[in-house]
Amino acid sequence: MPPKGSGKIEQKQDELTAFVIADSFNERFQPITSSIPRCLMPLANVPLIEYTLEFLAMSGVEKIYLVCHAHAQAIRDYIARSRWADSVVPAVDIIVSKSMFCFGDAMRELDVPGNIVPQTREFIVLHGDVVANFDLSNIIEQHKRRRQADPNTIMTMVLKKASISHRTRTHGEESLFILDGKTNECIHWESATLYPAKAFAAFDTERLEKRSEVAIYNDLIDVQIDICQPDVPALYTENFDWRESRRDFVRGVLESELIGKTIYGYFLEEGYAARVASPQMYDSVAKDIIGRWAYPLVIENNLMAGDAYKHGRSHVYKANGVKLAITTELKQNVVIGPGTIIGDKTVVSNSVVGKNCRIGSGVTIRNAYIWDNSVVEDGCTLDRCIVADHARIQEQAVVGRGCLIAQNVVVPAKLMLEKNTRMAMDADGNLSYLRDEQLAGSDKESDAENDEDPRNAKLTNIGETLHYNSEEDEIFEDSDPEEESDSEGEGGAADNDFVREAEATLHRAFSEDHTVDIAFLELSTLKMSMDVSFQDIRKVLVPAIFNQMDASNMPKSAADVIKRWGPLINKCTHGGQDQLDLLRLIEEFFSSHEDMIKHMSRILHLLYDQDVLSEEAIIRWHRGVSDIPAVRSKIKEACAPLVTWLEEAEEDSEDDE
Repeated sequence: MPPKGSGKIEQKQDELTAFVIADSFNERFQPITSSIPRCLMPLANVPLIEYTLEFLAMSGVEKIYLVCHAHAQAIRDYIARSRWADSVVPAVDIIVSKSMFCFGDAMRELDVPGNIVPQTREFIVLHGDVVANFDLSNIIEQHKRRRQADPNTIMTMVLKKASISHRTRTHGEESLFILDGKTNECIHWESATLYPAKAFAAFDTERLEKRSEVAIYNDLIDVQIDICQPDVPALYTENFDWRESRRDFVRGVLESELIGKTIYGYFLEEGYAARVASPQMYDSVAKDIIGRWAYPLVIENNLMAGDAYKHGRSHVYKANGVKLAITTELKQNVVIGPGTIIGDKTVVSNSVVGKNCRIGSGVTIRNAYIWDNSVVEDGCTLDRCIVADHARIQEQAVVGRGCLIAQNVVVPAKLMLEKNTRMAMDADGNLSYLRDEQLAGSDKESDAENDEDPRNAKLTNIGETLHYNSEEDEIFEDSDPEEESDSEGEGGAADNDFVREAEATLHRAFSEDHTVDIAFLELSTLKMSMDVSFQDIRKVLVPAIFNQMDASNMPKSAADVIKRWGPLINKCTHGGQDQLDLLRLIEEFFSSHEDMIKHMSRILHLLYDQDVLSEEAIIRWHRGVSDIPAVRSKIKEACAPLVTWLEEAEEDSEDDE
């Protein structure tokens, strides 16, 4: 049968329709995407578009259009031979544009005579790199109800609250949202990238009139899934210079007195949603899929026909036909594709290896992604990189942090690539190198207002991490491990991986209101898979839980938090030594939160009442608290009344006996 999209497109006006923008309009994955569209790149050995289409199918979408320009024939061919070719619900069709160079062009493509956009109901717009597992039905219903209350509603944006350090936040593309605190109507949007730093947001304060409550967010995950009304494409046509969804369309609608339309946000409370918008996000989303955060979009459910993966301990997934040497070590969070062979004394951790790959002996693969039919010869090291299909890494080469190796590239033996190097084959078959500074500012959507700061572009690479200093209200980049001292030892990188995984686990537990049992089960699974101790768990657990306390609402907030999460601390604390360690961690937390020290005694008392801490442990810890520096003396003084009470209670008990 001919590929979808080759004939006349028919559209029933009552069908729930989604338009998937298959082009990325940037060069985040260059030079790999010179040969393959981003939506067909493998993520955990499954083409990205499969996750997007499966998400829409699970949400009851009846008609899906893939809107594309670059690599259109490759997308046609893929759909024609995939399970979607014969799908009736959802039916998948393709719209090919010869002049689509930005998101705005894609929307203008929908505003044509014989319009395929439903004219009687809302439709969905998203990108072809979305991975999500939630149901859109509730969002669509809320959008309809909102339209009844506010007929000027033109769009609803799907947003998800997350900590500012959450790993599925796209680095270098942060945003600031100002919403009505009661209705979630969007009042203002602006870019809030790390560079250049902004001290304030500027907008027309008239938009705040008659609003009793305003909420400002700089910590939202915006996966750019939008519920749109039929007149959205026409607005792009009328405003021919609108190129981007947020920067141009959202701001243009909000700032125009003539358009007279409103846009709302919908906060996703449950479920997973992320865009593979950069190599950094590729790494993050792959780890989330391996870690089962996007269930049912998990490896062993075999989205691709013919796949037969099995899920093993420590999140190790192996397909049929994998051959491992006896001394091969698959540590944790590993996917190995069918037909792959791995040699002696090779260690693989937190990585994905595609099908029919050949991995030699003595190879180290960490946080790396190796696509189909690639060869890695003996003694190589691959760390935080992507190696595209049919590449060959010759013996003892080192491919490190942020490197992207394009299709068919041969990396010479013993070559140590500099971080963030991008390597491809030129038209003459010679190796060509591309560095970050050559890509910065080259995105097709760049204009005079949106010239990309190269420092933001750097943040989109694999291995680039940010840390948030809540005390200084500052975000800063992770330093380069190669430039640091060796004080961390061999476990440094693994420890950092564990901390990030544990923080993400706890963030989900808090934001999605998991039960204590479920949260403990996930932490225990993480403990076993990453071979850490309960002490390591507590090091992350204590600040995470204590940071849930609202310093402006003490001691009530402390009582609520300890009542809710104290049992989780208890499950991770066993015996007197663990309690002393827990107390030292609490002491460390309050040493950096001096304004809360006055509440420390009350918090320890709450933990004592829940049997998390014993009187012996509290008394013994208090005796060991130093008077230097001054903050430790304050802690000792603040907790003295509790210790006195415990000692007197102990004496009274002895007298009664």
